[in-house]
Amino acid sequence: MANFKYDVRVLELKEIHEIPGAWTNEDFLDVLHHLEYDDADTVPFEELKEMATLALSDLTVEDAAVNILELRLKEQLNIGQRQNLASELQDDRLWEEYSDIKLHEALFNVGCMLYWTFPKQFPTPDIVRITLKVIALNKESVLNLVKPGSSFLTRLLNDGMDEHNIIYRLFDENIKSDKFPESEHIIWKFEESGFTPEDNSNTFTIYTSWNWVDELKGVQGFESTAFSDGQLK
Repeated sequence: MANFKYDVRVLELKEIHEIPGAWTNEDFLDVLHHLEYDDADTVPFEELKEMATLALSDLTVEDAAVNILELRLKEQLNIGQRQNLASELQDDRLWEEYSDIKLHEALFNVGCMLYWTFPKQFPTPDIVRITLKVIALNKESVLNLVKPGSSFLTRLLNDGMDEHNIIYRLFDENIKSDKFPESEHIIWKFEESGFTPEDNSNTFTIYTSWNWVDELKGVQGFESTAFSDGQLK
């Protein structure tokens, strides 16, 4: 196995209330079409979000939730599950608590739309945006900064916390093994500045739930031996 070594600097750990680009004007138009809103295609793009929330607000809270769940998760949830979740979303942070982590990101985005429409009935959606500057400390470590992926980034985050953090408690075997498929559902979205050969670094902005990284609060930097899936040889 290669000897990966990184210096990681936490540049930002900030609470945010939506994922950039998760709801687009096209998505708001889909809401209007789903609700069979008259003349949906004539609504100016800059007014689509407002019109989508207005159309949803004409429904009961639970019917609005069922409709957005159907629009976003029809293939993953049956009718009964959607009805149950429509009620639970009013009280629970399902983007952290739902048993299937594959649905966490989508449930967060559903929660955003419902909160915009019914701010008094649904919890404020909040997640975290983390910005890390990662410096490769040897030649073989550069590869993961040039071609980063979710498995590498999740192991990187784990290295900044102690063994009581929830990622390690749930997935300690996966962290140490060559396959960590759950990482795709822990790293909801990430952006990178691009590899800088002058100092062998890359800067990553990661979007995820607080549930995974709460123990990074107060951490300014750490060392990591993270690797990507397929590198244990």
